[in-house]
Amino acid sequence: MRTIAHFAFASVSALALISPAFAQEAPADDEADKDIIVTGTLIRGIAPGGSSTIGVDAEKIAAIGAVNTSDLINSVPQAGNFLGFVGVRGSSNFSLSVNRPNLRYLGNNSASGATTLLLLDGHRMPGMGITQSSPDLDAIAAGAIERVDVVPDGGSATYGSDAIGGVMNFITRKKFDGVEVKGSVGFADDYMQYNAGVTVGKVWDAFSAYVSYDYGKHDALYGADRDWSQSRDWVNNLLSNSDCSPGNLRVTASGVTTFYGLPGNVAGFGNRCDNSELTTIYPKETKHSVFGSLAYDNGGSVSAQIKMYYVERDNSSDGGPLFIAGGSAVRSVAAGATQPTLGAAALLSALPGAPTSAQFLYNFSPALGNSSSQVTTMKSWGITPTMKADVGGGWQLNAMFNYGIGKSNFLGQLLNGAPITAAINAGTFNPFSLTAAGNAAAITSALDSFQYGRAKHEMINSRLILDGPLFAVGGGDVRAAVGVEYLAERYEGSNSRQVTAAGIAAASDRIANRKVYSLFGELNVPLIERVSLTAAGRYDKYSDSALSGQTQSSTFNPKFGVVFEPIDGLKLRGNWGKSFQAPGMSDIALGGAPSWNLLPLSVRNFANPAVPTTATRPVFLALGGTITPLKPQTAKSWSLGFDFKPAGMENLQFGMTYYNIDYKGVIGFPPIFDPPTFYRDFADKNVLFTAGDPALRAYYDLLNAQGATNIATTDASIAGVGGFAGIYGILDSRTQNLARVKTSGIDFKMSYQHATGFGGLYFDISGNKILKFFNQSNPTAALVDALPVGTTKLRLTATLGADIGNFKVQGTWNHSGGYKLVPVASTLNQDNVAAYNVFNAFLQYKFGGESGLGKDMSFSLNVDNVFDKDPPLFRGADASLFGVRHHGLISTSGL
Repeated sequence: MRTIAHFAFASVSALALISPAFAQEAPADDEADKDIIVTGTLIRGIAPGGSSTIGVDAEKIAAIGAVNTSDLINSVPQAGNFLGFVGVRGSSNFSLSVNRPNLRYLGNNSASGATTLLLLDGHRMPGMGITQSSPDLDAIAAGAIERVDVVPDGGSATYGSDAIGGVMNFITRKKFDGVEVKGSVGFADDYMQYNAGVTVGKVWDAFSAYVSYDYGKHDALYGADRDWSQSRDWVNNLLSNSDCSPGNLRVTASGVTTFYGLPGNVAGFGNRCDNSELTTIYPKETKHSVFGSLAYDNGGSVSAQIKMYYVERDNSSDGGPLFIAGGSAVRSVAAGATQPTLGAAALLSALPGAPTSAQFLYNFSPALGNSSSQVTTMKSWGITPTMKADVGGGWQLNAMFNYGIGKSNFLGQLLNGAPITAAINAGTFNPFSLTAAGNAAAITSALDSFQYGRAKHEMINSRLILDGPLFAVGGGDVRAAVGVEYLAERYEGSNSRQVTAAGIAAASDRIANRKVYSLFGELNVPLIERVSLTAAGRYDKYSDSALSGQTQSSTFNPKFGVVFEPIDGLKLRGNWGKSFQAPGMSDIALGGAPSWNLLPLSVRNFANPAVPTTATRPVFLALGGTITPLKPQTAKSWSLGFDFKPAGMENLQFGMTYYNIDYKGVIGFPPIFDPPTFYRDFADKNVLFTAGDPALRAYYDLLNAQGATNIATTDASIAGVGGFAGIYGILDSRTQNLARVKTSGIDFKMSYQHATGFGGLYFDISGNKILKFFNQSNPTAALVDALPVGTTKLRLTATLGADIGNFKVQGTWNHSGGYKLVPVASTLNQDNVAAYNVFNAFLQYKFGGESGLGKDMSFSLNVDNVFDKDPPLFRGADASLFGVRHHGLISTSGL
């Protein structure tokens, strides 16, 4: 039954949180200690200078009902994929392994790194992914997370690379005493999800230790499981795919193309199907994660702690039925053969005009079924020992060492059309009867074809920070922090979009190494009682050519902030700073030698809207890879804001922040997923068939001369579609420093709590409004004031709840505004996508009692997407196989 429901994909779900009587969390001394280092600053006990902060505490985490960290972050409106798709997407490939947060939305960044820096207890994590280099957001055991701190301002002056959009710091428990058991079951139509966790800890006089283990498992969701998932030819109101079973003959004569649907040779559009129905839109996954801590603190001048984590994720997707891109050429008499192509002579002779050749479009489901395997495996682990020592005069030395490894592997089944085409031409393969015994050898040979990738990221990081008071001024002590840091990263990886099993075994890894030496400092000056200034700066020296193409490269990034409190309860704040993001390790390692990719127009239409497609030219050829050397992505940002707690109304607080970011040198590839933009701004990156076949050949040879690695197999693919006469166009889509984004917007928040005789009421609302978004596709293009398709200007979340004795009742409204589209004929001139509103409910009961089973036990129920709301309709398919899209990605909340 195809209905729509949602729990993290479910319209109804159950979440049980059980903590037996012997579970008791030890007091977190550092929560109340004002002498700690806060996210976004190096100086203990102060807020990040002039910046706003967003906090997600334990209660919010429980109420959200997030089953992984990505779900949790996607509840933050400032996150670029708020209400968006999470998890490694079904039908995935090696290009996408982990989710990357994107604070304040800085565009569709296709670089391997992330513009938001992820920290675990203030420390970096190793990279993850094959063509990505960002940490795995979902690697942290949920049971170990105490809260999440978000600072949505540039942070390179404090942390170095990657903090262009801001910083997310996952704070884990410092200590735990007892046993805590958690479990959840989520369900929706055609979907089940299970999560369980246990945390065991002990606190002694000076020592404490705990271990937290989380297990998660969920089913796959297929396109057929959700009504809104569809791939259509909207103009003709037909399913989009012609590679069906039974298939179609495509005949072109005198410039006219006609489809004949088999077996009846019915002329017209032919047999149509939607192969996306048979692919996974959310993959099956199993995850094991462990987090451990051992700490020493006797109240003296020295304390130490060591934290460790390990995560293993196995992700399985289904690519649906296998087919040959562009189909197979069949002839009544095979060229160079002594016998007719099996089954073709009679079929073609029965068609009007008795053509001697045709293109046969079909899939191999009769012989191979409707499934093809795509498996991603990710493992990551890290260890971080830290030590704090009071050195006198209020000064403290913090020392940290961090070592981590992230490994990724991907293997996806493909079908190599070359053996099939050769057998058809030899008259030994019957494409019209795939289960025929004589076909087995060619099919076996064709199945020795895979898309694969593997990578290993290794990180060594050490840091020393000394902070304390310098001298007193009018508003108090001037405090300073200075530090040094060393970071070493290594990437080893290899990938191919089509390779044999023997080719995988023989493949050698490409390697990149990097060392970074850093010196940094920060100063906080309370000029007078109500005015304080902060200044921070960081110098980073890189051992590779990541920043400027030179043998050695370096960068200095400053940040200045001011906080003014004109009246009690009102804080005015502002900051200005520079940030940067070095090219990711995988971009460096995999740069250079490019490779060709065959892009069937029947799967994704990358065609120029001004140049109609033709059935005789079914494919694109796109050159992928990286143009090196890459330069850093840089940003200048500033913000102004206020926080207000009215006198006498301590339970009411609200704030607002205006921000402005100029982000340059954005690493990416030409936006082939957005044909109007691509053909407008990258005329020099493509040649289409309208220029003539010799022009196609000349551009192909020109790009080959730049070192393409798979020319032989690409030549075979070109021959398989009839030579250059079968190609729509050739384009250069290599990663490079391309774009610029200038954006401004407003973050806002308000919260209120009111005590009542039965408990209390609470309300909060927060959100983000993009005011301007100027996008420059390449350095020579004009700055265009237009958001990328799928991006909304307004995102907000509002929560209303009540505590009634042992009950907590809460409702949340998540809103993402609609957006405009450029009307085109292929989408029936759709000019807008509607807003999206999702309502969630949360109920919790905490059992009473000081002892026995009821102590510290609670039961929770999360009901997500209460009104079973579908994602809004989007008729395009430029970035998706599906008929709806939101935020540039498939929306989770309608699954």
